[in-house]
Amino acid sequence: MAQGIFERITTLFSSLFGSKAKSITLGIYGEPNTGKTTLSNKISIDWLGKPVGTVSDMPHETRTIQKAEHVEVKAGGKKITMNLLDMPGLATHIDYKKFMQTYTVGGESVDIGKIKNNDLIKIASKLGLDTNGSKQKTMQMLLQNASEAELLKNAKSLGLKLPRTKAKKKRYSQKEAKKIAEEATKGVVEAIKFLDKVDTVLVMMDSTRDPLSQVNIMLVGNLEAKGIPVVIVANKTDLKSAKPENIKNAFPQHPVVAISALKGYNLEELYEAIAKHGA
Repeated sequence: MAQGIFERITTLFSSLFGSKAKSITLGIYGEPNTGKTTLSNKISIDWLGKPVGTVSDMPHETRTIQKAEHVEVKAGGKKITMNLLDMPGLATHIDYKKFMQTYTVGGESVDIGKIKNNDLIKIASKLGLDTNGSKQKTMQMLLQNASEAELLKNAKSLGLKLPRTKAKKKRYSQKEAKKIAEEATKGVVEAIKFLDKVDTVLVMMDSTRDPLSQVNIMLVGNLEAKGIPVVIVANKTDLKSAKPENIKNAFPQHPVVAISALKGYNLEELYEAIAKHGA
């Protein structure tokens, strides 16, 4: 009887105050240039106010695992705390000659520190936030209460153009390219080994490409064999050639969320999928 009373009290406290948010390790995997770091930055900026890593159109820009810890996501009536891991791009062959081209690095994120104070106040006011503090305080409130997509949307409705981080051109010598290829190969091995340490995986796919690539088939099959929950992200839906339905048809056994990590489209549905399948 005493045990029954204790259980009822525990249930009552849980209903009144809520249970502790579950903590998971979320790995973002996929082929090079599918938008893994862009998405990682969007998630980290939305919930922590800071990016994870550098974005580039060069394949294998991310060659080591990049982390954002204690990211607390609230979506779909659930709360989940996660350690976010931006993984190196997976490939079956890495050719150093690809790195000897000219690539663009950065330039994809809003540079909130360079937004004029009057514009910050206008955006904050439109979002119903306090505008009586300093510029630093207003910036912090915007980072805590609005995603980058919301900042861009509200700025556009106000006729404001927000500054972005400056893009840079980069070209590597043969010696540098060979070193990058070596690092990229090590990164692939490290990412595969880390599959044993993740609880849930987002598999990033470029919705302008054929989803049935060797890497995608092997990755999804490996995750299924290990029993790791999978959410497939059909990225780059902002492009005219995007066909996210091809990804859904190729992997009907897994939830597929179509997004644009670059533009911030449909991230709320992705957060709900993470909360649902990661919990």
